[in-house]
Amino acid sequence: MKYRNNPILAFFLLIALFSCDTTSQFNSQENKVPKTTFNSTSFTIDKKLDEISGLQLVDDSFYGFNDSGGEPELYKINNDGRIVQTIRLLDAKNIDWESMAMNDSHIFIADAGNNRGNRKDLCIYYIDRDDIEPNKVTQEVKAKKISFYYPEQTNFEKQSHKHDFDCEAICYFNGKLHLFTKEWKSNQTHHYTLEVTEQPQPAKLISSYDTKFLVTGADILKINDETSLLALIGYTKIGTIHLIQTTVSNNQDELLTFPKQTTHLGRSGRLGQVEGVAIESPKVIFYSAEAYKNVPQHITKLEAIH
Repeated sequence: MKYRNNPILAFFLLIALFSCDTTSQFNSQENKVPKTTFNSTSFTIDKKLDEISGLQLVDDSFYGFNDSGGEPELYKINNDGRIVQTIRLLDAKNIDWESMAMNDSHIFIADAGNNRGNRKDLCIYYIDRDDIEPNKVTQEVKAKKISFYYPEQTNFEKQSHKHDFDCEAICYFNGKLHLFTKEWKSNQTHHYTLEVTEQPQPAKLISSYDTKFLVTGADILKINDETSLLALIGYTKIGTIHLIQTTVSNNQDELLTFPKQTTHLGRSGRLGQVEGVAIESPKVIFYSAEAYKNVPQHITKLEAIH
């Protein structure tokens, strides 16, 4: 949903909320992990991305796009919030784009948003990174499509925000796409995998985890030959925003059985509607937030200081 913002009010609100240092602490009753403090800084992005959803880092910039109803376009955003490149996906529709992932050769965009629970056309588009001309401001790129479904879903009646088969979080890991569901009914997440093939396929259920919030973004970063860092971000139905981080093994598909750190970042009234997450390093994470009430669309940097 789009919100009408007062640009002057929004600017000063963002300065007041985000220009100063803020802190968040990890908490885990399960694992008794040490606390970590973050500094937080944000910048407003182009108003064309008022419903920014997915987020990925590329060089010193970001990739992002709008969710449901937006153009089938991927935008490159520089670090002062300007759109510097527009990539239109041919043979693609934006029914409800929600998340994205990358590997060395491809960019994946998940058209997997399913608020009503009645979609039978879930898919992930992917494009070749080599097809993108870095110095071209606007261009068109042919997209391929992975169609999928959840074998566990048997009810396709409209159930707005009352089901467990929405998905706004994907990442690429070990040659597969990993999906994390946004569960309106159960308030947890199920982890699925997909093969990178144009053949229609069932999503393979791996495991579940009781996040206690709605997962809206995921990313993973290889740390060394043995381990990677997984991040999940999202919000509760009352508007509190949370970040989960966990170190996972590189030699298996299971990503949710390792000790986790959960950070309470704040509330939507201050931070906006948080959507995507991107890991730069074990100490630096970015998230995107669409325009929400008087908070403009923005990208926030979280930097661990100890």
